[in-house]
Amino acid sequence: MCLLARPAFAQVENLTKGELAMLPSFCQDVQGLTGWTKTNPSPRTPYWIGLMGETFWAMHHYCWAMVHLQRAQAGDATPQERTFLIKGAISDFYYVVKNSPPDFVMLPELYYRTGKSYVLLGDYVNATEEFAKSRRLKPDYWPSYAGEADVLLTIGKPREAQEMIEEGLKHSPDQPALQRALERAKTALAQGSGTHKR
Repeated sequence: MCLLARPAFAQVENLTKGELAMLPSFCQDVQGLTGWTKTNPSPRTPYWIGLMGETFWAMHHYCWAMVHLQRAQAGDATPQERTFLIKGAISDFYYVVKNSPPDFVMLPELYYRTGKSYVLLGDYVNATEEFAKSRRLKPDYWPSYAGEADVLLTIGKPREAQEMIEEGLKHSPDQPALQRALERAKTALAQGSGTHKR
């Protein structure tokens, strides 16, 4: 995985109520986002530590990353701002990865979110590496199959996309998102778009 040209961590400034509402509920209680700190923690901190262990103290970086991705995809972000925000989000996701144990419950999602961030940069090689890490940790985590299938469709490989989705359906057979993705892959394959586009 390429670690070059990543910006330094940047704490979220001027967080809006709308942005906060789009985040997971634990983000209201992490340090460094809504005023809580490690020395002055939220009353709900023991609950989150019970679920996440001591990695909870690193999860503000996850929340920062999610806000940065929201802002990167906002209509008023310049191309330079967008790239900077996405690279910052990748750095923040990996901060949590590096500060968590191998069995951390959210590692599959962290790798998936990192993969999706690379997709936004058009870096499909690193994206697929991250999706693969997610699947290896949790084979029934369906978003990583859908994420890689989307990449495969984007680069003109519908047959490989179909195979990826079918593998995901073996682990999560009733997942509607995978079933819809399978139909898209079959449609693309039927239309004869199996030639690599890039």
